Amino acid sequence: NTPTTKLVLFVMANYADQEHSCYPSEKHLGKICGVTDRSVRRCISWLKENNLITITHRKGTSNRYFLSVDTVVRTLRTATPYNTKDIQKKKIRSKNELAG
Repeated sequence: NTPTTKLVLFVMANYADQEHSCYPSEKHLGKICGVTDRSVRRCISWLKENNLITITHRKGTSNRYFLSVDTVVRTLRTATPYNTKDIQKKKIRSKNELAG
């Protein structure tokens, strides 16, 4: 789970159709993301292992990737009294207190 992995997923999402599938080549993804196709393969492998994508292998052309949309929700930040808007409006705090 690296920033590159997130970038690869983001680019794949930009290419996705109504069925949430896309079929860019690893070389093309690498060119857009500014990394090698080997790095793209590692990212795709991680995304598959974590059930964020499924892969349909196609002979003679690029694979087809299906993005798992709305199936995995990961909480990045939990609501606390210090990061909710209602609490921040009630009490004036310094920038250092708001930063954490």
